Amino acid sequence: MRIRISYKKGVPIRFTSALDMHRIWERSFRRALIKVTYSKGFHPQPRIQLGIPLPLGFVSLDEKVDIWIEESLLLDGISRQLQQKLPVGLEITSIQEITISEKALSTQIQFSDYQIYLLNENFSPKVIKDRTINLLNKKEIIRQKRNGKKYDLRPLIVSMKSNTEIEGKPLISLRLLSQQNKTGRADEVMFAMGYSITDFIVERIGSYT
Repeated sequence: MRIRISYKKGVPIRFTSALDMHRIWERSFRRALIKVTYSKGFHPQPRIQLGIPLPLGFVSLDEKVDIWIEESLLLDGISRQLQQKLPVGLEITSIQEITISEKALSTQIQFSDYQIYLLNENFSPKVIKDRTINLLNKKEIIRQKRNGKKYDLRPLIVSMKSNTEIEGKPLISLRLLSQQNKTGRADEVMFAMGYSITDFIVERIGSYT
């Protein structure tokens, strides 16, 4: 049985890496007494597929993970048993059964939506709007990866606009490509606008095919 879990990743575990998330799911299933299927070979690995990895420090309302289990169980029972064993900061929002032979989750996702909250009270909506327009008007936005390789961030930005929250605080809505070898990072967009890591919090609100 192959199941797809949608879940929230909150502030308490926002600095948990993708590798650690893989381990958390494996450990949580074991504690819930639900047997995960393992791969064959000399080094069997649990069959767990995360969606597009969420960078460290980001929170999310809609992350996804595919997991193969050995028994055919009721989805409500899986969700109930599993939620009790998950760490604080992880919350299951939905669970569904999908076809065993369906393509890998990471290959199905095409883009992701983000909300970016500005933390400094001195950031006026007008300044943010002007910076947003200036960034979108650029033909290319050259950024550098950790390995030193340069790339153009501009084609990875599908859409971007500045809004205002109910409380009057500035907010940026952003849609980026989230494909294999073609994935935009929300924090890099903010850096290109001249902001520093302490100026904002990124929340992924959904990943879509």
